[in-house]
Amino acid sequence: MVAVVSRPGVDSGYAWRLALVSAFCICLGGGSIYLPVVALKEIAAEFGDRRSVPSLAYLLGFFCMGVGGVMMGWLADRTSPRVPLLIAGVSIVVGGFVASSGGELALYAGYALPLGFLGNAATFTPAMNNIQGWFERRRSTAVSIISAGPAISGFVWPQVYRWLLPDVGWRQTLMIYGVIAGTLLFACAFYVRPAPVVRHHGGKRPPEDLSILPMPSLTLMGLLSAAGFCCCVAMAMPFVHMVAFCGDLGFSAARGAEAVSLILATAIASVFAMGRLSDYIGPLRVSILCSMIQIASLVGFVFVDNLTGIYTLSIVLGIPYIAIVQGYALILRQLYGPTIAGWRLGVIMLFAMAGMAVGGWMGGAVFDATLSYRAAFQAALAFNVLNLMLLGALYFTPRRRAVSLP
Repeated sequence: MVAVVSRPGVDSGYAWRLALVSAFCICLGGGSIYLPVVALKEIAAEFGDRRSVPSLAYLLGFFCMGVGGVMMGWLADRTSPRVPLLIAGVSIVVGGFVASSGGELALYAGYALPLGFLGNAATFTPAMNNIQGWFERRRSTAVSIISAGPAISGFVWPQVYRWLLPDVGWRQTLMIYGVIAGTLLFACAFYVRPAPVVRHHGGKRPPEDLSILPMPSLTLMGLLSAAGFCCCVAMAMPFVHMVAFCGDLGFSAARGAEAVSLILATAIASVFAMGRLSDYIGPLRVSILCSMIQIASLVGFVFVDNLTGIYTLSIVLGIPYIAIVQGYALILRQLYGPTIAGWRLGVIMLFAMAGMAVGGWMGGAVFDATLSYRAAFQAALAFNVLNLMLLGALYFTPRRRAVSLP
């Protein structure tokens, strides 16, 4: 007799374990982006005390991660979500050595290509697309586990870097990160399997059904991309400049770092609560709610001048910090169905990451022009209102119904 090996199915124990492994992979892949933040002064000291050097490496890593996410989502569709992770494992090892071994151009090249485009990009988008195909009953909770990966990464790796930097310096620290993260990613890749909806079609994803979309697919993608860009521009301004903002008000850098930690801690807790809420009222309503909460926090940042207020507003800002982006993945799945092409989320994330990069830059540019963060936070508020209008336009657009032809 030939033994029949049963494959894990939807909502299985393996599906939950895969969600945890995928979040772990995202945490590993995102680690490099935090070194230019933690070691900004150390890196700048080797390049003529120019803080623009580590800042540009950070921007390149963020932006190239967004661009690479589109390609990695496409690649996962045509092969397996395991393939991008295998590429990421090798690339992050290579990137750690490239970025730390040379001069300014080597730093930029390492962060742009092996660490960003081929490394970090290969973890989030393929994992988010794949995990949604493994769940029906608790899909939002599984998506929340994946969405918590970047915030956990933001907690863990800066602590590791602060421990390593005084003893080994930023170059050796980056090499250590590359070897550890790349090796673990490569090993974890062998645990990842494609979702059952793909397996049931011979390993190929079936064609999308665009007939039930509330508007033409191109319009819908443009609307969600613009919404993602606007919300991330808005959230990046207070987040990226929190330490400097606190310093301008007379508080120490440690107080600003505590405010950033409050944002991330709240974000991890909130993403699960908002995921469960999506099961009851739908992801689009949750994204609209998150947009309104973010508006409230930005209004507060325009006027706040005391530490208690900053801490309170940081908690409020943390509620939508990840949850609003998580909502876009759930909205796409709800609208396009289980046969959604993997590159679509990659496109939305590209615009979201571009928004984070632009928002961080714009906050500094507005401050340089006005010598105050009040105008920067007002600009963030304007972007957030536009985000709310775009999500509202989608909410009030009636759903199409598929027409069965004789």
